[in-house]
Amino acid sequence: MENRKDLIALINKFFDKKVVNIDDLIDDYYLRNETNLKRSECILVMNSFLRYAYEFDQIIDKCTIKKISKNNLIIKNILRMAMVELYILQRPSYAVIDSWVEISKQKKRTKPFSSFVNAVLRKIISEKSKIKISTQQKIPQWLWMSWKQDYGVDVANKITEASLTEPPLDIYCHKKTNLDNQFIEIEKNIFRKSKAGFVEDIEGFEKGQWWVQDISASIPAKLFSNIKDQKVLDLCSAPGGKAMQMISMGAKVTCVESSKQRVQLMKNNFTRLKFNPEIINKDILDWTSTKTFKYILLDAPCSATGTIRKHPDLIFLKNKNELGKYIKTQQTLLEKALSLLSTQGQLIYCVCSVQKNEGVKQIDHFLKKYKNIRREPVKKSEFTQFEKYITKDGDIQTFPYMKKPGGMDGFFISRLYKEY
Repeated sequence: MENRKDLIALINKFFDKKVVNIDDLIDDYYLRNETNLKRSECILVMNSFLRYAYEFDQIIDKCTIKKISKNNLIIKNILRMAMVELYILQRPSYAVIDSWVEISKQKKRTKPFSSFVNAVLRKIISEKSKIKISTQQKIPQWLWMSWKQDYGVDVANKITEASLTEPPLDIYCHKKTNLDNQFIEIEKNIFRKSKAGFVEDIEGFEKGQWWVQDISASIPAKLFSNIKDQKVLDLCSAPGGKAMQMISMGAKVTCVESSKQRVQLMKNNFTRLKFNPEIINKDILDWTSTKTFKYILLDAPCSATGTIRKHPDLIFLKNKNELGKYIKTQQTLLEKALSLLSTQGQLIYCVCSVQKNEGVKQIDHFLKKYKNIRREPVKKSEFTQFEKYITKDGDIQTFPYMKKPGGMDGFFISRLYKEY
């Protein structure tokens, strides 16, 4: 694997900052450097590194007498990166060891550890098959424990294992497209490919015949009553997949989004699809409207723990202390959405999270506080295809281990009705 130095520099930069997502760092790398490293290979290596880092750490610890100091994170990252090559890319062991030992010799800070790197990698190769790692050791302990508390050990383990697998690519087609035979239709208008590849190269992209949207993310808009020719308010709209879906269903959509950067991304996608919704670039909490809406979709900011398989950097970017902030923000946004909702209107609340505090508990709290709104339970008779996802309360909760083969993002969705 060429460009090893660039890859290790990139991952070290991620851990130095730990506030910037890996996609942004990769974009910045390609903006600033002329390189023969394929973007697809870079993404594969970075995501594999982050996806398996906790598991690799367990193996490294069992192959060293003393745990590697936090001050020597660069050495640990060299070992982790070598393990990506050995066990994900399946490169020849002699080439991987020689390359990373040589790289460790080239920096003053890492040179004293070159013999250590050599010894540990050789021991990992000889011992790995004997080492057993429990599922709960493969992710941060706080995260696994939160799932165990919410759903029990078996479901926590299933969420974990599914979250650490490479996801397929789902696209939503609103026009007839000549897709290759690598795509299979998994639901009406939704096609799946096991390996994403370079999205822009897929037939129909330039023509605006489809957009990328996980099958879970397509559920919220389907829960509305007939929205054809109806005005729909899409709050926290970026990246715009749900808005595109509702426009394709015939709705007149108003998108509200606070981020200028994400609004520009939405505009690019809408232009490609030849859609022209109203876009309001404002913080929802600062935005006022002279009218109310019969249909509102609120895709609230959340911990995004249902999307770890697509964004493994979340394993390192999120922590249990952040949950409280998200919960408070969601409460405030629900109250704002209620103020914009017409009497006898529908509000769809959703989060790409599997944390109960952001899902069912959030809605239970909201309904206790406001008596003029109630659940409008999703019924199996309405959506037979969602039967496995419907909860006892009539909400929807998907998990990453559902919809095999390939899985799906974890989403919580609740349909609410304003009575007066």
